[in-house]
Amino acid sequence: MAILTFPDDLLPSGAMFGLQSNTESFTSPLNRATQTVERPGALWRARLTFSTLSEPQQRRLKALLAALNGMAGRLYLWPHGTPAAAIVAARPELAGAAAPQVNGALSDFRLLPSRSWPAATLVLRAGEFIAAGGELKLVTADVTSDAAGLAQIPVAPPFRRAPADRSSIALDKPKALMRPASDTWEFVSTAAWRHETFAVDFIEVPA
Repeated sequence: MAILTFPDDLLPSGAMFGLQSNTESFTSPLNRATQTVERPGALWRARLTFSTLSEPQQRRLKALLAALNGMAGRLYLWPHGTPAAAIVAARPELAGAAAPQVNGALSDFRLLPSRSWPAATLVLRAGEFIAAGGELKLVTADVTSDAAGLAQIPVAPPFRRAPADRSSIALDKPKALMRPASDTWEFVSTAAWRHETFAVDFIEVPA
């Protein structure tokens, strides 16, 4: 089945984008002390809510969901809570600059080495999303490039596999590969092509 991309012009009235971590807790039977172990496999989850769609938009959304065929389908989805091109728009000094790239190998999968930034510039802020190596990441601290345009980007969750050296880092609408969280969807329409509030849940598919 072909991988689809969620249309940019079908904007939800509300968007939830969150992280489901993968941990396990152990409690001592002697003193009830608890130890928690972090495991690989954290997944992004999303819920898109639609309250006002035109007739053509309703048709396109229903067609997209039907084409996905429940949890068997795959699509690329970007965090709709982040406006398109928000990073570049917030920092005009990035406009027209070369696209940032991965710089060498990762020694720490929570830290992405990068290059091709404007020199000595605040290039990313904590809470912004990026994508590299086919994985969506959240920047966990402000990032300022050095005089050579290099920067170390702290991210969460950790990379599952290292992105290739010199591969691109997406800033505008960075996407995750996701699938519907359920095999069932229902769309209730009323007169004059109005519709009840409608939500769709998605969960990341590890590449």
